[in-house]
Amino acid sequence: KQWYQRRVPITAGERMICFRKFSPFPREILKSRHIISSSCCCPINRKLYTRSKCLELIPGPASRNMSTGRVLPPVPALTLGTSGLIPFVAPPLIMMYTEVFCENLEFAHLAYSATILSFLGGIRWGLTLTAGSKEAPNWRNLSYSVVPSLLGWSGLLLHAPLGYIPISIGLAATCIIDIAWAGYPVWHKVLRVLLTAGAFVSIYLLFQVRVQHNAGFGVEESINNLKARYGLVQMKTEEPTSTADSS
Repeated sequence: KQWYQRRVPITAGERMICFRKFSPFPREILKSRHIISSSCCCPINRKLYTRSKCLELIPGPASRNMSTGRVLPPVPALTLGTSGLIPFVAPPLIMMYTEVFCENLEFAHLAYSATILSFLGGIRWGLTLTAGSKEAPNWRNLSYSVVPSLLGWSGLLLHAPLGYIPISIGLAATCIIDIAWAGYPVWHKVLRVLLTAGAFVSIYLLFQVRVQHNAGFGVEESINNLKARYGLVQMKTEEPTSTADSS
């Protein structure tokens, strides 16, 4: 009775977890459908643990699958992640094989880069919504999750090659932040580094093809097209010339 302060219903899995951790507890208490919720004294080390802390100390099936100490990514994550590099590397490899620079393939590469950038920001948003997550849906986490989408959107508005400036900044910044910030398992950080490196390799190959066929990065031409596209400069129109019949 001295271990009871307030009774709260628990599941059968939680009773099994607490029994494995605190085996010196009386069986009649552990087999009951209630366990202490505020604090209890562990007879093993004489420390006070809350009910949530008691469950954290025992890695159940869910926590074993999402173990933060796992270095190698799970097979589904590794397979789908590496498959996601195909739209990155396909456009520059096709142009290198055909020796023809195609603006449509370049735009497809840019659009996919913006899509992936939005997906990376959504991971942080989803992390704050999971039950039992240590990351709260505060301004810091949610603001960070929407910034990559804005960078991808601005990249599409600028078009290539200027559009790759915010895209590259977003890919590099999200990779650094995801590695530095808490909340992600180790295998996710390893996978982020590998996939981000693959994305930058594809961007490098794309610009290499552009330089070989256009003898430059085409930045000045892209700026002029940008001004003309959004009405920043007035397009020069040729006035129709009228010919008068000479008498």
